[in-house]
Amino acid sequence: MANKLFFTALIILCSSVVVFGQEKNIEITGTIIEADTKEPVPYVHIVNRGLGKGTVSNTEGRFWIKMSKTDTVQFSAIGFEPYMFTLKDQVSSDRINVTIELNTSTMELQPVKVFAYKDEEALKRAMIAMDVPIESERKGIQLPGFYYGPTKEVKPNLLNPISLLHGKLSREVKEQKKLAEYQQQESFQNLIKAKYNEGVVIELTGLPEDKVDEFMNFCKLEDSFIGRASEYEIAVAVNQCLKDFEAVEEDE
Repeated sequence: MANKLFFTALIILCSSVVVFGQEKNIEITGTIIEADTKEPVPYVHIVNRGLGKGTVSNTEGRFWIKMSKTDTVQFSAIGFEPYMFTLKDQVSSDRINVTIELNTSTMELQPVKVFAYKDEEALKRAMIAMDVPIESERKGIQLPGFYYGPTKEVKPNLLNPISLLHGKLSREVKEQKKLAEYQQQESFQNLIKAKYNEGVVIELTGLPEDKVDEFMNFCKLEDSFIGRASEYEIAVAVNQCLKDFEAVEEDE
């Protein structure tokens, strides 16, 4: 009797293991597009909330991720409403291709009043105190001894040192502005190089040095994405590129 109970319990346990093993992951591939324009949405964050793993869509909005029937996959991107994706119970295939449509998010800002004075009353008093002639009255009344014709452009010359000084200061301001823009661009490029370079690729992918240039030519992340992305987001994007890179090499 004891042996029969033992074998019965063993059979039930084995059956449970078989049933548990049937809960396999399903490969989800597809494209993410904007609901209104039907244009692909790149760099969407895709996270399997059950497994805590994620990926990022490529520049064409394509993505690949694994999930089970009990998992929920979240799609999120700046400027769009989050989208939750789940599988139906009747799904029997181990690979599914889907199209995800994201709706643009709308944020309503509260109206803000901005004054150069401490309050609105101070602004009113300042406007009343200003002695500014009304345009229609100025045209109708012309005082003798004043010129009311079109404004003439005063060109700098040796007899007009004030205009020469003004021109010099204007050139200096323009040159300083150009220099500031150049320095800003140079700082941005330095930021890009610091966040995505050969050393980062080797650390994230484990590729040998002779493969790094080939991989970086294959995995061309846009500067705008690298500039605003966190280290985790860059790692996810590089990991996705690595899968595609290895798949291409296997086909060759």
